[in-house]
Amino acid sequence: MGLAVARALRAKRSEPELEVHALPELDLSLIEILEGARRVILVDALKSGKRPGTVSKYRVSTRGEPGLSLPSLHGIPLTELFKLAGDAGLLDCPVVVIGIEPRDCGPGKPLSQEVKSAIPSAVDLVLSAMEERPSDVN
Repeated sequence: MGLAVARALRAKRSEPELEVHALPELDLSLIEILEGARRVILVDALKSGKRPGTVSKYRVSTRGEPGLSLPSLHGIPLTELFKLAGDAGLLDCPVVVIGIEPRDCGPGKPLSQEVKSAIPSAVDLVLSAMEERPSDVN
């Protein structure tokens, strides 16, 4: 679903300073992309027990503060990924995670109608997060 939001975002905005990366999997290779970023907004499926299609926004600290526990569908928790990047000095900027609650996350499953309906809201949250001052985020 993050890929669908990335496509919708690219169709809506195309400033040169906006880099949209669509990654099929979140793993340690994301750290390389994060290096030198001035702001990170990550969109992904986050299984937290909410109603499918629910869009949530989280702010993540990369400065060694007690961490927020993000729900995740990946082998490495997102907070650990951001902590590793921060500890390595590769990420020292605001991080916002936009999560969409999936109905079914099995491999190869198409997006549910609830998730498809949530994509415009997720894009709006990304655009809103892009307009926030850094002090509003971290």
